[in-house]
Amino acid sequence: MSDTSASAHRSQTSSSAFLLSQSGVGEPLPAHGPATDQAAARTLEALTSLPDAAISPGRLMEAAAGRLANTNLFSVMVLRMDDFAAHPEPETLALDTAAAVRQTCRQHEGFWGVFDEDKLACFFPGMDEAGALELACGLQEQIKRQQARSLTIGIAAYPALDFDRAEILINAQKALEHAEFFGPGSTTAFDAVSLNISGDKYYQAGDIDGAVFEFKRALAMDPKNVNVYNSLGVCHGVRQELDAALECFVRAAELDPGEVMALYNAGYAHMCLDDHEKALKYFSGAEQIDPEVFEVAFQTGRVYLEANDLENALQYLERAVALNQKSGIAYRYLADCYLHLGRDTDATAAYKTALKLRPDDAEALSALGWLYDKQGRNADIALMFCRRAAEMAPDNGLFRYRLGRVYFQQNEPEKALAEFEAASACGYDASEDIARIGQIAEGPDTDRQARA
Repeated sequence: MSDTSASAHRSQTSSSAFLLSQSGVGEPLPAHGPATDQAAARTLEALTSLPDAAISPGRLMEAAAGRLANTNLFSVMVLRMDDFAAHPEPETLALDTAAAVRQTCRQHEGFWGVFDEDKLACFFPGMDEAGALELACGLQEQIKRQQARSLTIGIAAYPALDFDRAEILINAQKALEHAEFFGPGSTTAFDAVSLNISGDKYYQAGDIDGAVFEFKRALAMDPKNVNVYNSLGVCHGVRQELDAALECFVRAAELDPGEVMALYNAGYAHMCLDDHEKALKYFSGAEQIDPEVFEVAFQTGRVYLEANDLENALQYLERAVALNQKSGIAYRYLADCYLHLGRDTDATAAYKTALKLRPDDAEALSALGWLYDKQGRNADIALMFCRRAAEMAPDNGLFRYRLGRVYFQQNEPEKALAEFEAASACGYDASEDIARIGQIAEGPDTDRQARA
């Protein structure tokens, strides 16, 4: 969701069928926890026992609030000791780092506290972001010179937007998480990208409301951030707020007409609203920029298939499976297209591939079972597939009808009738087949006519 240098078709991820870019500008660093719980406990005890460590984990902002209440400007740093877990003497590393931090705080009228076993926090009343960045650079150089180690630092300043004082430490932590994408020894000031990354974390955790809150704050900091608009639009789309999603995607496309994901997402939102003409317009725009995006080819094929434009559907669906040979859903739609074109052999092969990739695809199970029955082969498998599909989606009239046809062909008219009646109850017209079963019940002569 935040900026990335990779091309869209390499960096995108899919949620539902909307596209969003991956967080950050690279892969985040692995978690840096203590080597053991005992090491963590010893380190925390050693740090909090220092005479000026008046602020300890769990109550950092509470303890700092009184000392910051009367200042209208301050900065906060959260510093992580890189490679803390791998250090042979983490307690010694932490104490040496704390000594440098304490010295810096004394020199600049700041104060410090323990964030957790591998992180410290510093507060500098009267210092703005630029001053904190300069100070952080000096502290990193000192640690590098004295310990041959690195610090990764996140910085946040007050005032900023509508954040209250208590939120600035949290913002510095978000800035630290942002800095981690740049590698050990990096420093990052809190900005819209920090909020974007934080929004990503909420989104990945399934907290869409939290993600929306972060993305909206990110846009307040950077109203022209294309990636944030796209990310916010995806959240609205996942919540089925399609008009709001469209507003975000269209705005992103206005800010950057070359943004493939925004164009695609706008097209997909229109597709969900059954506006296929506008969907194709946006999909075409995305395709012109990058023809190698699987989702663009796939959804374009779907639109054409729903419009019964089978030749265009076939072109795009075949391209989709060429772009992503592991997409079971794409193979299933391609099989549907083959089926509509009367290419039963190709449809059978595509449905089989779809089921290898997605064994629980009820649509593919039902269609393949029906094709086997139609071709007069694999009777037991045909029945098993059609029955499984009907069990998975008992309210699907087509599935119940196909199962009834298989029972009928296998001389089980009572079971066939039950399925035909169930199909009718689900809205699928099986009246002719029900009548045919009635003819069979009347006697052998009508039986032969019914099966003819």
